[in-house]
Amino acid sequence: MWNVAAALEPGAADAQLDALQPMFAGAALHVPGQGGVELARVGTGHILTLTGMRALAPVRVDLCAQMADPHRQRLLPVRIGYRFEDVARWAGTNSGSTLRNLILAGPGTRMPVLEIGGTAVADFARAGSEPLWVLWHGQAETIRWIGDDGAYGQGQRGQAALRQEGWLLWPGDGLLHVIRRASAGCTSGELLVQLYRLAPGASRNSMVVAFPAQGAARTVWLPPGDYQVPAAPAARLEDQALFEQLLARGLVRLGSSGLVELAPPDLGAYLAAPDSRAEGPAGWESVQFDDEARQLLAHLYHRADGDYVREQVRVFNSERRLLAWRVRAPQAQSGWQASISGAPVAVSVTMPAASARLFARLPEGWLAWQRVADWPGQEGNARLTLTLPQPASGNETLDVLLAGRLESLEGARLAGPARDVCTGRGCAAPNAVQQLALRAAAGSRSITLVAAPLDMAALAAPGDQRYRHLRVENGQLTWQALPYGERGPRPAMASVVLADRNGAALWSDARPTAQAQAAGLAPLLGLRAGHANSIAGMLARVPAASGAHQARLSLDLNLQAASQAALDCVGMRRGRVEGANCTGASVAPEGREAGIVIIDTETGDVLAAAGAGNQITGAADWSEVRDFDRADPARSPLRLPALQHDGGAHRSPGSTFKLISALGLELAAQRDSGLDALLGGMPLAQLNRMALDNGFGFRTDAAVYPAKTTRAHITNFRDQGLDRRAENGRLGLAQALTYSLNTWFAWTAELSDRSLFGRPDGGAPDLQALEPEALAGVRPIVEMAHRLGFEQPLRLDGGLLPADFRWSAWDALQATPAHIDPVRSRHELRQLAIGLRMQVTPLQMALAAGAVGQGRLIQPRLLLSLDGVDAATADGAPLPVRLDRIRAGLKGVIDTGTAAGAFRDAEFASLRRGLYGKTGTAPTGMRDPAGRELATVWFTGWLEPGSLPGQTHRWALAAFASHSEATGGEHAAPIVAGVLRNVLRQSQEQQPDSPSPTRP
Repeated sequence: MWNVAAALEPGAADAQLDALQPMFAGAALHVPGQGGVELARVGTGHILTLTGMRALAPVRVDLCAQMADPHRQRLLPVRIGYRFEDVARWAGTNSGSTLRNLILAGPGTRMPVLEIGGTAVADFARAGSEPLWVLWHGQAETIRWIGDDGAYGQGQRGQAALRQEGWLLWPGDGLLHVIRRASAGCTSGELLVQLYRLAPGASRNSMVVAFPAQGAARTVWLPPGDYQVPAAPAARLEDQALFEQLLARGLVRLGSSGLVELAPPDLGAYLAAPDSRAEGPAGWESVQFDDEARQLLAHLYHRADGDYVREQVRVFNSERRLLAWRVRAPQAQSGWQASISGAPVAVSVTMPAASARLFARLPEGWLAWQRVADWPGQEGNARLTLTLPQPASGNETLDVLLAGRLESLEGARLAGPARDVCTGRGCAAPNAVQQLALRAAAGSRSITLVAAPLDMAALAAPGDQRYRHLRVENGQLTWQALPYGERGPRPAMASVVLADRNGAALWSDARPTAQAQAAGLAPLLGLRAGHANSIAGMLARVPAASGAHQARLSLDLNLQAASQAALDCVGMRRGRVEGANCTGASVAPEGREAGIVIIDTETGDVLAAAGAGNQITGAADWSEVRDFDRADPARSPLRLPALQHDGGAHRSPGSTFKLISALGLELAAQRDSGLDALLGGMPLAQLNRMALDNGFGFRTDAAVYPAKTTRAHITNFRDQGLDRRAENGRLGLAQALTYSLNTWFAWTAELSDRSLFGRPDGGAPDLQALEPEALAGVRPIVEMAHRLGFEQPLRLDGGLLPADFRWSAWDALQATPAHIDPVRSRHELRQLAIGLRMQVTPLQMALAAGAVGQGRLIQPRLLLSLDGVDAATADGAPLPVRLDRIRAGLKGVIDTGTAAGAFRDAEFASLRRGLYGKTGTAPTGMRDPAGRELATVWFTGWLEPGSLPGQTHRWALAAFASHSEATGGEHAAPIVAGVLRNVLRQSQEQQPDSPSPTRP
């Protein structure tokens, strides 16, 4: 989102205005304090100001998928802002085969409709290339379009050009932003279409977009007020002026190696003595050396501004190449020396932040990195030498992780093949990082690795150079002014003390307590002081008159510890929890993560939120963790799998989503008596006749849907038909949930979705929504998902944080939104119904299950009180659908269905009566070394009040494990069983007059 909630740092507004100077020199700007949109003509361009506006999730359009004629790159029009009634009209006149990327507006909006088309050339960003065209029409006469290259239009109907960016404005309820950008998967690029709505309090700064008469737009942020854009460029600092003069005279240059080279201080003597040039610095013969050049070099090597320039060159060069190594054995950590061309060079333990992009997951079990800190301008390998304390016997081994390319070894040999371990987005090749097993040669006094560095350009990201003066643009070396820094001292951070719901200490003295660490809470509470996105870090940013905050969390430390133990034993290693012991466990496979959430459905209190597999061991590796967190925040080890997901393939909920699909089917059944009868249960013969008469390839004796097809289809678990799952010869929603019948859910999802118009083929499934309400009444399964909180960040502060708190995407008190991938086809709609092509958290799935049990939506909270003020408790809206058939199906899962085995033990006999649930198994397409297919496995459900001693409220539970070779019933349900087993045993061990540690 484009929202910015933070106030600008002192002086930052000046830097923002400086950015507008080249386009609008001397212009006066007014930024209003009230919410709304203003578009003003300024000179030959325009300035658009957005105040108090909130950006909704963007809709992406792949232009290659939109081609009417790929050979000529001609697009089918992208239709934006239409209503479903328009879609129904179009679908009634054709098969719907050309109705792609229909982007719908919500009901009641005054938004005009927009169409984008033309020839989608690959070089669209180049000046003079052919832009796309934009057509609009609406009800108001004052509809306006503003875009880059001076594109402007106004009127009830109009046409304009779109090259890289444009905005559609209309009176009233919002505006639309369209961006065309490059795409790795399509040479013609892609469109991002994003709706903005007025949301008072959304931002304390206004978004100001400047459109010059020629060229691209520029966006800055300014608080309300009146401003004057500087009439002249900002004065250059002395160091910038020195650098630019050196560059103009050829005394500083970008070498062929990619490093910045400075003319040597004795260049004058070298050029004045031709006979000695063979021994001098090569490549500077063409420099015109005069008094000005002599004075510039004197500044460079003997003045403060020159010292600063040289330091910037050193920093730049140190981040253009990377040769780094780390070892496992503590005795081999020290004693390393590095040299290049026979000359010693400095070694550093500080890694460039971009090096975090070499890994999809942080390497574990290694000592700190060391790297070559300074690179001379010439090409060449480096020698990394470890001096041994005594001559080697020949039996000594050394494990080395090398970021670079090994050329040769001296004093040792490889004890086995090198392992290629570069797995991140910045890897040019898998062998850019290698794990080496070395065996010392008998009698050697040292081990030397001769290695070539990595080119850091392969690791670069657009933001890396933001805080560096030197940068390369279009192959040219330039100096940039840095963002205006904060003046004066930063506000003091408040100290924080955290306790659980029963008063047990969780965080004090700027660190998690030992009990909290053992319960896996460090990523949530804070790994250490300075962990800004943690709960302690968030509260430290809230001003406190006393300088301190006392907060109580909804967590129950005992229940949290039991949950963490079950994850570590059952979730990660497929063991069995036996009190404090874990029996029968194996080694966790690489990449596996697991998480669990337990919620009090009466209050929304999060009683436990545990995660495993996220690699957090303590604060010792903080700098490496922090850099990885900045480089790849979604996969950071600071994310707690219980509350946050990475958006990847290992977070689909599989068949646990069927309880949400069931809610959507019940919603659709309210207006469709035939669907209602189907959900209630039909005789098998009648069910098959209904499908046949309407042309659908659904049969209860078939293992796939559509039956008898070689095209994309849905398959039942272990290729089973449905007939044997009938109850008294009838099959309905309860049986489909109990036995997780994929083909039944895929077919009924088609029947419920109005975009298919009741047809067995055709229709217009490729519907996207500018806002969730746009699909209300059209796609009931998605509608129910949105009601349950999908696509919305879930804030867990209980309303206790200030209204102007500076939230960020990865704050611990803000759970990652559950996301559903766009539905582009009928088959993707079927996949949606069975929980594929989406990403969720245990929190979201617990909220969904708890809502079915409670009969109403649940407002979750993790912050229970702050400085003596209690969190708000709010009843969620009732679920407006029939629930008895869904509850019956989820009870059947426990009694006779896919989770029955996990809760069969005699100790669960009394508890089992109050337990409802659903398992899920989401295949990932990956296989383990034994060839077994891997999946993400789930269990979610609820436990009725009184099922456990002292449990007075209903609990909702959800657990998952990734990279599993098993099913949800075999792997995820036992995680929950392990937690409940420990809770039962804790209750039995307590004295009769002791309060239950898990009482909500």
